[in-house]
Amino acid sequence: MRISSSLTAKALAAGSLALLLGSSVFAAPQERRDDRRDGRDDRRDGRNEYRSDRISTQGRISDIRREGDRFRVMLNRGSYPYYVPVATVRDRNLRVGLDVRLGGFVAGSVVNVDMVAFAGDPYYAADPSYRAVPYGSNGWMAGVVQRVDRHLGYLSIRDDQSGQTVTIDVRHMNLRRPVNVWGIRAGEHITINGTWEKRDTFDARQIEY
Repeated sequence: MRISSSLTAKALAAGSLALLLGSSVFAAPQERRDDRRDGRDDRRDGRNEYRSDRISTQGRISDIRREGDRFRVMLNRGSYPYYVPVATVRDRNLRVGLDVRLGGFVAGSVVNVDMVAFAGDPYYAADPSYRAVPYGSNGWMAGVVQRVDRHLGYLSIRDDQSGQTVTIDVRHMNLRRPVNVWGIRAGEHITINGTWEKRDTFDARQIEY
């Protein structure tokens, strides 16, 4: 009887330990990884962290030139030249007339690209590395236009990451450059550089597509 009781106690203890360990595994936070073929963890290059210089834009390629190991790409809307490493494109055919999303970092008057998505790709609708601008910070906000109110001087967008509606105050920016603000339509995707005016209003200084 004592042997049987001892075995039963050990079995219960072992089962409890296994359950505890199993719960710990499933409760552990799951780190997001992207689908790059080299399998690198996003955390190594800060892709999970907010960066005020990160921009994500959509457009049609209007000009492309190869310069060494990268392409210099211009889009049909906006003002930045985008420098795309040849290795980032891999075997895809980057050419004039192609609709793309480019994500990267603004460096002065150019953007150094680290993400390219073509129309139909999962990342074309939203850059996986985009992080909503924290309240109190400045940077690039990206989202889909919900409403344009020229009389009051604002737009409203649905932020790509949070899904929240944000009012974009455009009264303190050049309304014609680099894009014509009042030519923007509901349903279009835009990227706005600015800072928070209040918790539901973002003060725009520049708009790109």
